[in-house]
Amino acid sequence: MSEAALSSSPTGASASRSPLRTAAPQSGFAPWKDPSKTPMVRFENVVKRFGDFVAVKDCTLDIYEREFFALLGPSGCGKTTLLRMLAGFEKPTSGRILVAGQDITELAPYDRPVNMMFQSYALFPHMTVEQNIGFGLKQDGMPKDQMAQRVEETMAMLELGKFGKRKPHQLSGGQQQRVALARAIAKKPRIVLLDEPLGALDKRLRQTAQFELMGIQERTGTTFIIVTHDQEEAMTVSSRIAVMDHGEFVQVSSPGDIYEAPNSRYVANFIGDVNLFEGKVVSVAGGFAEIDWGPGLARFKAVAPEGCAGQQQVWLALRPEKIHIDLDKPSDASNAVEGKVVDVGYLGSISHYHVELANGQRVKALRTNSSRTVDRPISWEDKVWLQWPAETGIVLTK
Repeated sequence: MSEAALSSSPTGASASRSPLRTAAPQSGFAPWKDPSKTPMVRFENVVKRFGDFVAVKDCTLDIYEREFFALLGPSGCGKTTLLRMLAGFEKPTSGRILVAGQDITELAPYDRPVNMMFQSYALFPHMTVEQNIGFGLKQDGMPKDQMAQRVEETMAMLELGKFGKRKPHQLSGGQQQRVALARAIAKKPRIVLLDEPLGALDKRLRQTAQFELMGIQERTGTTFIIVTHDQEEAMTVSSRIAVMDHGEFVQVSSPGDIYEAPNSRYVANFIGDVNLFEGKVVSVAGGFAEIDWGPGLARFKAVAPEGCAGQQQVWLALRPEKIHIDLDKPSDASNAVEGKVVDVGYLGSISHYHVELANGQRVKALRTNSSRTVDRPISWEDKVWLQWPAETGIVLTK
């Protein structure tokens, strides 16, 4: 398989800023909703066993050109195994993997249109930044003048120009991360795989690097697939997220859909903070369900999911920022509960309130600190009321 077929830029002509630059995806970018689109990557009934342990269980997934796709889940869920199978470092026990419609399941790693950026960066300590970035190009036999130009272009894109002659040990963690990414994109692969690429960075640098990654992905038009256990990172960088658990996909959707419309308690708990109220549906009318969550407690009202029926066990998922907390009882008592503040966390822009209800359940609510004052209007031991609109709660059936 030729380098031209595998490593050419998937988006055609480039803009003036750099030969690697292309137009960024439009705000309505959602190729997965278009049945006429051919996926860039397809995992088709992929299974991976290590002895008796099944790491990946019959997974089918489509990833499209120019997506920034995140595989998200806890350690041991199978996300890195999927990435390594796509890279060619592991072979599926069964199933197949396609790239742009071509079966690559049996191809060697060096014959795939894929480059991988490892969590450890795996930079060669005896080589300069320029030499590290150009290593893959040299291995492919690219002429020296072309290789020098490509390395220079890539370093310029990642703002590494002044570090070209330095060795890795002379760079900060963030600079090493950019060198590793530069090496991954220098060959202009159609797909870049990122295995926990920001795990070694401190929080502030990680946040900056997330937006840098997004900018680079948009400029190159390359399909990025990232493995991470960091929910905030996945929500920030990706166009879509596949949440994994025990080798299976439990939900695949956009960050907004996964946060606002999780399909299970597992996803609701894994993505962000959530309050869960267990109860039973009493009635369904006008698209809303009435939920009984305990003797002597006012019933909740929430949008009823499809197929919701009376006497069904459900869980009401409620994000802390959806809850209004106040010292005064609301005039409208629907979806309102009284409790006592047992803990307060001040985070500058917002305050976290942990409120204990009459039945002993603790609920987390957020309040924006809009005024410039150290004294909080609500504090420890205060009796408070929590209330939320019926439309903000998510009724889960599993």
